[in-house]
Amino acid sequence: MLVRQILSGLCCLACLPVHSMDLLQAWELLQLQGPTYRAAVHERAAGLENPAIGRAGLLPQITARASKSQVDGTQEQQNAFGRRIENDLDYDSENLSLQLRQPLYNRQKMVEYRQGKQRASYSEAVFDAKTQSVAVRLASRYFDVLLTRETIDLSRAKLKAFEQQVAAAKRRFDLGDGTITDVDQATARRDLAQAGVIEAEDNLVVALRLLQELLGNNPDQLATLHAEFPTPPLQPDNLQDWLQKAQLNNPSLRARQLNHGLAEEEVKRASSAHWPTLDLVLGYTDSESDSLSTINQTNRYSSIGLEFTMPLYSGGGVSARVRQATASREQAGEEVNASREEVFSATTREFRGVQSGQARIRALQQAVISSERAQDSARKGFLAGSSTNVDILNAEEQVFIARRDLLEAKLRYLLARLQLAAAVGLLGEDDILQVNDYLGPELALGY
Repeated sequence: MLVRQILSGLCCLACLPVHSMDLLQAWELLQLQGPTYRAAVHERAAGLENPAIGRAGLLPQITARASKSQVDGTQEQQNAFGRRIENDLDYDSENLSLQLRQPLYNRQKMVEYRQGKQRASYSEAVFDAKTQSVAVRLASRYFDVLLTRETIDLSRAKLKAFEQQVAAAKRRFDLGDGTITDVDQATARRDLAQAGVIEAEDNLVVALRLLQELLGNNPDQLATLHAEFPTPPLQPDNLQDWLQKAQLNNPSLRARQLNHGLAEEEVKRASSAHWPTLDLVLGYTDSESDSLSTINQTNRYSSIGLEFTMPLYSGGGVSARVRQATASREQAGEEVNASREEVFSATTREFRGVQSGQARIRALQQAVISSERAQDSARKGFLAGSSTNVDILNAEEQVFIARRDLLEAKLRYLLARLQLAAAVGLLGEDDILQVNDYLGPELALGY
């Protein structure tokens, strides 16, 4: 499970401007002030109160009542001779009572007590799921910022190369060695590259805003990838082992299972309305002039007894609620099955993403080398007359594509490792630290 205790040294971090950060620092900042994460923390805290709420129904309920009123009126009555006599009434009436009620047998309250504990466990599972989800989302948005920022640099490098090709094509055309077609082709590629730079800059603005949405702050610099990028094999390297881990530990699946347990208890709670209840009732009363028959009298008395309640007929409502709860229980059971399949699909997808990501990175590393060689060969071939201007432009474009694809593949590989850990419910701070080790050089986000 992700570490929920925020480092004490972060207490003043929210008050400081954020200049540079890596993924681990971003995670710590998110825990401190990220609104999405903080909302999940408060949701969990609310859910943990459910056991106390459920237990309260089994504990004594003590109530006190007090009243004071002034009576003003007349009373008519017949005397022994049959004559009506009218008496003026003007007195104060006071009443104080105290009652303690202790449930001795109440099936509904016992079910609600068990449900309270289950709801607390459900809140824990939901919090774990949301914590791991927001950690993956943070990494995804962090990597999106890196990719869009690096894409700007690559796009500008491509634009510069195409501008050089435009200048060279114009010089050759002016000298009579080139054609207007070469100039137009180079100009078209340059204009497309310029549009690509603008698009990349727009993408960076959006990516930064999405990152700020999670963090509550916008950093000036982010740590980007080291040049060295090891891709160690997965441990274990068998998909079935990962699927077994997912079934045992995935918090979303666990939450669904707990919800099914709650639905089971809800059936029992609904049917408990057929059962009697038995309460122990203790009372104490202190009254003065409580009624017309007790004017100018003070009464103090206590009582103890058992109160038995037996429901006989409620218009069929109890049976309907039982049928409703039973249907909801069956629904919850099917949702567990559906969630299990979704978890297995996600685990399989991320497992394959890590496995294929390793091979894809190696292939793209070679593709970068090959495209750079092809670029150099196209330039030399053009001077020798064996390559055309289009060949040079295509080679320049291919170098850009290969470099960007390699960067994207590396970031997707790191994200897939985090997503795989989250799919099996084991994403922790150690996983974030391992990914953070791939980061080092600072990348300025301004352009």
